[in-house]
Amino acid sequence: MEPVGLAVGVVGLAGLFSSCLEAVEKFDSYKNFGRDSRSLATLFDADKHRFEQWCRAVGIEKGKLSDTHHPALDDAKNMAIIHKLFASIRDFCSGEDDALNQQPTPADSKISKDGFLSTRQGQLRHGALVDSKWRKAAWALTGKTKRAGHVQMFATLVQYLYSVVPPDDTKGTPSGHGAPETKRDLRAWLGCPSPNDLYDDSIQKRLDGTCEWILARTEFRQWLSPDAPPGASKLLWINGPAGYGKTILCAKLVEVISSTPQTPTAHFFLSSKSEGRDDPFLAIRSWLAAITFQNQAALNVVRKRRLAQHEQAATRATIIRLFREVVQTVPCCTFILDGLDECTWVGGGHSGSHSVARFLEELRQAIDDTTARVLVVSRNEPEIRQGLKRYSGFSEYTISLEDVSADNIAYSRSIVDNKLSNKDESIRLSISQRMADRCHGQFQWLRMQEDFLRKWRNQKQLERDIDETPAGLDRLYDRNWERIERLQDVKRTKAFSLL
Repeated sequence: MEPVGLAVGVVGLAGLFSSCLEAVEKFDSYKNFGRDSRSLATLFDADKHRFEQWCRAVGIEKGKLSDTHHPALDDAKNMAIIHKLFASIRDFCSGEDDALNQQPTPADSKISKDGFLSTRQGQLRHGALVDSKWRKAAWALTGKTKRAGHVQMFATLVQYLYSVVPPDDTKGTPSGHGAPETKRDLRAWLGCPSPNDLYDDSIQKRLDGTCEWILARTEFRQWLSPDAPPGASKLLWINGPAGYGKTILCAKLVEVISSTPQTPTAHFFLSSKSEGRDDPFLAIRSWLAAITFQNQAALNVVRKRRLAQHEQAATRATIIRLFREVVQTVPCCTFILDGLDECTWVGGGHSGSHSVARFLEELRQAIDDTTARVLVVSRNEPEIRQGLKRYSGFSEYTISLEDVSADNIAYSRSIVDNKLSNKDESIRLSISQRMADRCHGQFQWLRMQEDFLRKWRNQKQLERDIDETPAGLDRLYDRNWERIERLQDVKRTKAFSLL
């Protein structure tokens, strides 16, 4: 039978695999119990197992080709070779002649306790024993050599399959656990930014029991619900004033959402201290890398595009197209972005390629008609709001003073207990409540009071310091700036270096 041509394509490969496996099973059906034959059967079984392993690893199983098959199978040259190898295996196994069936069989006799066969048994089996001798002789002269050659040929063909499409670095490994060199190559090609410590730091800073209020808000519950109707909002924007603990709140939400194994989740925390903070598209690069190493289907999509691209680093256009392809392939992806307002150009009137408006528009187009969800946590900046207006029915939640008041008290108490451990319980409670009342919801304001809490000061002095501290971060920053300006030159220079 002639080898199947290239026109068969990837789908035809699955059909060829079915007929190929049937031929292998037929070839494997010739069993005997001779020592040499058993050795050859063992070798054949091992290679048959390798053949089936390879097929599963590259996405062929039960005669069907998976949608997430190995990307190398989409290469025309690879496909041509694979087709020829499959056809060779099929034709080789199907063409096996009757010589293989002319193998020795064991003398199916029983030895009596006295070591002699009964006369009747001997007479009945005399012809079989003579025939068995001739079969053994025929096997030794021709069958053994031919069988050994066939087993060796099958092993060679299977090894060629492994050489043409090595499966180890994609299929056959747990999702997200590809070879280290593959990860490094894909991360570099995707232009994934270096990870920062913002998320881990926020997890460590959060006090037990805080940020729980957000889980009861209707807007969040509806956005998170897997039973949301088709027209439900795919994007939730949580915004609030400066200092309201939005980053720590976002880290809490990442923990909650990531705890659902059926929901592939990726997060990105922008910081004013991060390199490339003026480019929000880094978030998409980071999201793409995270989902790629979590999900096998996403990994296959990215590897396929990587093999088709010859550029050293993926362009933004490539990243956007690839991102859309991944969210179309992997259902229910959730993407979380904190600190979009931290980009240095926010509010600066930028309208170029790095603008928030362009980022949000490209993101909207990428997730359109998919099951992907997006959570954005930031300040209420006009540029962000303007960009979100193009989203059909995006939902919004604005953090209020009432939302964070209980957490303010808990955080204030933790600061006072740490800094004024020598004071009585009643004094610590009074000081912490006074601080919570004046912070106006701003955790950052509370944190900045730590330097003014001194163990040697009495209660009245501490309360006076708190009352004289300007309410609101802007005024507090102004006061600290004035204090720095009054320092001596050496201390002032040191203070500036710490800013």
